[in-house]
Amino acid sequence: MTEKNSNARIKPIVDGIKRSKEKLKAVVYSDEGGEIKILCEKTVDQDELDLDLKMKTKDLPETVKFAVVPDEIKSKSLIRRLVQSDKAPSATIKKDVFKARDGIVEKEDFVKKGIDDFLPFWKLTQNVCGRVVKRDPIFGNDCPVPGATVHILDVDVHFMWWYPYPGQPWCWLFPFWIRREEIATTTTDECGRFCVDIPLFDIDAILRWRLRIRCLWDLLKPPRVIDAIDLGVKPDLRAYPRLKHLPEMKYRSRSGSEVQTPVIPLPPPGSPDLYSSALPSTSRFYTEAKFEIARRAISEELFEPLARDKQPVMEKAAFPLPISPPALPDDEKLLKLLPDKRMIANLRKAKPILRLMPCWAEIVPELRLFLDVPDIVFKVEQDTNGDGNLETIYDQGLFDVNWNLQDPTTNVVIDVWGNAICVPCGAAGYQPCTTTGIVGINDMPVDIAYLKDGYAVRVNRPKPNGARPEAETPFSGVLRLVGCPEYSQAAFYRVFYSFMGSAKAFKESWYQYRISSRTFHEVMPDSDGFYPILTPANDYYPYHTLINWPTYHYSNGEYKVRLELYDAGHNPILPELPEVDVVVDNSRPLVKFLSLRWRQAGIAAWNDLDLDCPIISRIPNSSIDMEVTYNVAADHLRDLSISLVGCKDGSTIIGSSSYWHKAVNDNNKVLTWTVNVPSTAAQGAYHFYLEGRSRAFNAYGGLAVDWEFDPLHIYEGETLNVAIIDS
Repeated sequence: MTEKNSNARIKPIVDGIKRSKEKLKAVVYSDEGGEIKILCEKTVDQDELDLDLKMKTKDLPETVKFAVVPDEIKSKSLIRRLVQSDKAPSATIKKDVFKARDGIVEKEDFVKKGIDDFLPFWKLTQNVCGRVVKRDPIFGNDCPVPGATVHILDVDVHFMWWYPYPGQPWCWLFPFWIRREEIATTTTDECGRFCVDIPLFDIDAILRWRLRIRCLWDLLKPPRVIDAIDLGVKPDLRAYPRLKHLPEMKYRSRSGSEVQTPVIPLPPPGSPDLYSSALPSTSRFYTEAKFEIARRAISEELFEPLARDKQPVMEKAAFPLPISPPALPDDEKLLKLLPDKRMIANLRKAKPILRLMPCWAEIVPELRLFLDVPDIVFKVEQDTNGDGNLETIYDQGLFDVNWNLQDPTTNVVIDVWGNAICVPCGAAGYQPCTTTGIVGINDMPVDIAYLKDGYAVRVNRPKPNGARPEAETPFSGVLRLVGCPEYSQAAFYRVFYSFMGSAKAFKESWYQYRISSRTFHEVMPDSDGFYPILTPANDYYPYHTLINWPTYHYSNGEYKVRLELYDAGHNPILPELPEVDVVVDNSRPLVKFLSLRWRQAGIAAWNDLDLDCPIISRIPNSSIDMEVTYNVAADHLRDLSISLVGCKDGSTIIGSSSYWHKAVNDNNKVLTWTVNVPSTAAQGAYHFYLEGRSRAFNAYGGLAVDWEFDPLHIYEGETLNVAIIDS
């Protein structure tokens, strides 16, 4: 059939447009090659449509899509998502149909929804809320990031799945043609909080895609160390050299026989090696019981709850460094999946991402192409240097899932980069000054009901047999001294601290968030420690901050702090204001194992063990007792706990014991604990974990309970590994 020398046209009928109160538009677009191109866009108010595509049939893409959408939707990605959600009136038309119809597609060629079925749905949204925080590098506390711009980005990406080692649990993803478009934006408040409405049809389209292939979304997530171990794969030993002593893992086949893992074929010369100790089969893995696997490196690195300034190793990325895959197949093979040579060129430029396959026992192809993989990600910006321009403080990577789309009450926590500016978030709103001087430490008043002789008296109280007496709980971390310097003609103030007799003026600098302008103000003293009084007081957040005191940069001990006011000429204003006592303790407890011995259960004779890699040879299928003596001491001990952890599933607790201080001077404990290991416990690597905890705290979070609570901020742990083998 000869094509007419006129523009291609579409003439559908969409029921309900005429009676709709919503302003609508018809859109014709293509999304080939990873790019959405609008071919025709026209506001409509009648059911019968006539759309001129402004191009000849021979020039059309191989596939075009038609849809009727609300006129207020400007984002091309959201138009596409609305179509993918299967809610909007839409149709897909092949170029061959235009050719067969002499360039004009009539209503008979369409199967589509009516407007009445679609309009009630499209305005539905999901309210996504969260906080933007910056992790304190010393204590690991979350510090809110105010005034940050949160961008919500709709993402589409093509990726190739390259599975070069059939039967092994890893593959590589080659992302290419990545498209990101902003669909919403918001700004965090003074406490780093934000909420934003995301169209429900956008989320619905993503969920539909995730449900198409079982387990695929788990494949896209970056594997953690614990995920790798669960699959019998050793994490990248370049990043975790101490994990070379991880046990060799076997799997138990369906027939019950034990199968040892072969060595994985290595990538090409020069590429980092992968290390494996697992074969495909069922997910029942277990640890071989050999005393070599109980070396100190295993438990210390894997199971010890580390200090809060470190992320637990088990939660870290299993493969933080790039690992190159084998070479991709030649172009001839790739052309069977990728019809466009431009796609192949982009694929070969892509940076491969190593992933583990939680469903890797299933039969999967060596190569597979995934087009238009959808997601919603976050990008956060903030003016960090006061130049009026926004700098990026967080940019979520591909497939770095940090929230559950299916959860109706999302609580996203975005942990931003180190260049972000954060400020503490006070629990109470602005209150006008009623007295002058230092009135609080962070959220806690300096009233005698809460503070005596520099100690908090309600927090982390002792636990004797009777009623809990008053505590002596010191302070730690960053302390915000709260006070009211607005007094008469005062223009400046200084805060003095006395330690072991000598008084000095604080000269700390910090940021405050200016609410009216949504900018940051850097509070800096002059060389003599004079700070200008910020006005109006209710515009600078956190309110009434006199000093941000990083106590970990100062000696532990007893301090006296006081506020002095000055006029514009730096002359002191009388009367002198009262001092406040503050006891600081950022020290970690001392934790130490003293001795270890064992016996067959029911037999009186004990056998002493060396603390350096102790090995117990027990009678098979018999229970044993272990007795451990240990010491935990601290300047202000809160409590301690000890546990014995077994090797079954890597985290079976055999037994545990704990102790809470009974008096304020109960700070040094030497204790002995006996634990029974039952005959049913497998041979293998076990470890004792001993933890001592300080009662020092940072004066946050106690307002709701009037400071009658037991927070934990500082602790120290020690591990003692034990190998139990059958003799």
